Amino acid sequence: MKTYNTMKPAFITLLAISFFLSVRSVAFSQVINEEVTVTAAYEPSIPDANKINIEPPESETAVPLPAMTYSNRPEQMLVTLKPENIAPVKLMGEPMKKLYRNYVRAGYGTYLTPFLDLYAGSLRSKSNALGLHLKHLSSAGEIEGYPIADNSLNMAELYGMKFLDNHTLSAEAGVRRNVVHHYGFEEELFNENSVPYSYNYNDSDLKQRFTRINALIGINSKYKEETRLNHFASVGFNSLSDKFDTKENTIIFNAGADKRFELFSFTDYQKIGLDAKVNYTNYKDSLLTQNSTLISINPFISTSFNEYSLKAGLKINFVLDSVSKAYLFPFVEGSLRIIDDALVVHAGITGDIKRQSYNELSDINPFVNSILPLDYTREKFTFYAGVRARAGSSIDLSALIKSSIVDNAYFFVNDYTRVPFNRFTIVHDNGRVLNARFEAQYHTAEHIIIKAYTELEYWSLDSLKHAYHMPDLKFGINASYQIQNKVIVRADVAARGKQMALVVNESDQYEDKELKGFADISLGIEYRYTKQLSGFINFNNITNTRYFLWNNYPSYRFNLMAGIAYTF
Repeated sequence: MKTYNTMKPAFITLLAISFFLSVRSVAFSQVINEEVTVTAAYEPSIPDANKINIEPPESETAVPLPAMTYSNRPEQMLVTLKPENIAPVKLMGEPMKKLYRNYVRAGYGTYLTPFLDLYAGSLRSKSNALGLHLKHLSSAGEIEGYPIADNSLNMAELYGMKFLDNHTLSAEAGVRRNVVHHYGFEEELFNENSVPYSYNYNDSDLKQRFTRINALIGINSKYKEETRLNHFASVGFNSLSDKFDTKENTIIFNAGADKRFELFSFTDYQKIGLDAKVNYTNYKDSLLTQNSTLISINPFISTSFNEYSLKAGLKINFVLDSVSKAYLFPFVEGSLRIIDDALVVHAGITGDIKRQSYNELSDINPFVNSILPLDYTREKFTFYAGVRARAGSSIDLSALIKSSIVDNAYFFVNDYTRVPFNRFTIVHDNGRVLNARFEAQYHTAEHIIIKAYTELEYWSLDSLKHAYHMPDLKFGINASYQIQNKVIVRADVAARGKQMALVVNESDQYEDKELKGFADISLGIEYRYTKQLSGFINFNNITNTRYFLWNNYPSYRFNLMAGIAYTF
């Protein structure tokens, strides 16, 4: 047992009670002085605690979450790209070839045939180009059994171009003079004693001369931006006169524009355009004076997407002649690139109308009459399809087939109203025509070049039995081989299948005459003495074949020409 001398809680309690009693005694006027000392053992204890035994309900602990709503507002990030300057690559290619201003080729051949061909032009320039072309070719050779067959060609052409920032101005002018003789009859059959026909003539009676003058001025845009309005316009003049006072003057106005739009979403862009052409012709011969105007307006829309391209529109033609008429032809063309730059197919439908021109007909057949029954040829419907292909880097191929329904197609026949039947007129008929053309080219740089083509044509006419003077087959090949830049060997073949002519027999009845097919084979050799000077010799019709392009008009047989070429 221990004795605590310090005051503990029990002692404090006793002290408090004593204090209270003393106070109370004073309050009752009783004074008590008493000292109490308590000595006892300390027994600590812990009283019972009263705990609150209450738990909160579950509803008070569940915290409801509010519905979350949010929005995603896109913001464009502004990014600026400032590429670093890249130094240009220096190309170490071959230097530009030296150009020369002039080139002349001159020669002389059998059948008294002089030849001259001159080209003169400006050198490289970013601002303009100017050129001149002069040519002469004539022959005075005789064809056994036929009258004089002299012919000549003289021509001069001048052209120029001016390059502006966004446009190109162009102009050209020329004159061409052709002289032929109507030698298409055998002299022994039409001399002064011939029965039933006699024909007295001199050389000037057989002569025909055509003088052609042409001029053209135009402007063409060359914008680099695809969204600009591309446009072109030109005005041209053609004039033809012959020895027999037939004249034809033509003014041709061409214009067009197209612009790129984004109207439909199925392709990236569409191009809308309009082409217009006005052809005014003044024609005069010894019997007739005629003015005619042909107006053509062609609105179109075109587009391309991926490997496809499409173009569609209308051809609206107005013929202003003795009777005015209007014609409407829809056209559609599409193409498909199966292999880029290697295989492309295309197809389309179209139609058109065209005035038969004395200028064009006399250029095709210079032995026509000066008075012809000119009309309008109308292609009512034409379907065509083609393919272009490339095999490697050396072979190019193409094929085209076309089928047309044609009104007023023209064909050349001998005019049997005038002795000695040595001129041609034209006859018209309606029908169908099927054309097919195939081309091939093989080349290896400049050493070997071979070009060949085949063309087939088949007519089905309403009235005529045949398409007269229209061969059913044409074939041509041109090949050249260069040996060490010194010797060039050339070979040419021009072949035609049979064609039919309409003739009058001894009973004055019309009948068909077959003109046999032929092949004109030529060879040429050129030796380059220097880069500027060379000599050449050409052998023409080496099979010595007499063939007929036109009925009663035989060709020259074997002939050759030799000459020189010089560049300066």
